[in-house]
Amino acid sequence: MQADVFVVIGTSLLVYPAAGLINYASENIPKFLIDPHPASLSHIKNLNIIEKGGGEGMEQLQKHLLTN
Repeated sequence: MQADVFVVIGTSLLVYPAAGLINYASENIPKFLIDPHPASLSHIKNLNIIEKGGGEGMEQLQKHLLTN
């Protein structure tokens, strides 16, 4: 609830209980889902989808966070 950034890797937000954690993140913070085959999640505000595997996706996320 007090996070500055929320990151989920590899579950497509379909595997519980991990998928439910996003419901505790503030709507105002940036959220990142790293998964090569993400589900349709347009109802989640501030969700950025990185359609890559965990290793490549984390590299892309790192670059994004360091430049923003």
